[in-house]
Amino acid sequence: MDKKDFKKKMWIGIGIIAGSMIVFGMALYFFADNIQEQANAIAGSRDDIANQSAAINSYSNLKASAAEAATYQTAMDKLLATQDSLIAFPSEINSIASNDGVSMTFSFDGDPVPASSNTVGYVGFKLGMTGSLDGITSFLRDIESSTPILLSKIDSFDITRSGSSYTLAAAGRVFFK
Repeated sequence: MDKKDFKKKMWIGIGIIAGSMIVFGMALYFFADNIQEQANAIAGSRDDIANQSAAINSYSNLKASAAEAATYQTAMDKLLATQDSLIAFPSEINSIASNDGVSMTFSFDGDPVPASSNTVGYVGFKLGMTGSLDGITSFLRDIESSTPILLSKIDSFDITRSGSSYTLAAAGRVFFK
């Protein structure tokens, strides 16, 4: 009987061990799946926190730059005239031409391109003048860099010599807000 008892106890022991291993394996499978889901959730939360931190940092940088941008906006507003004040532009550049000793003709060219919230408006102009080469180059330098009221740009010009004087034909834009 001892032998029979031993076999019976051995099979019971093997069954308990095998059953325990099966139960442990199933528990490990379910818990591992749950742990993986939690690890993915934690990783997603970390990504969210990093994105929110970057957004807060960007927002604070923008807030800090807002005062500086307002300063530049004020400066740009001083440089840009209103569209209605463009009426003074011909007399202004005629005054510059007289100071530089050249005679000038001026006309606006085409329809104005209106300003929007993101861009400035402009209107084209054509300019003709006659005078000395020094007077014409002085005028071009003055109108491009030191027009006191209006911001303008010469897009193209052609200078020809006729006798002792020179003739300038130019096209450009004057900008407004």
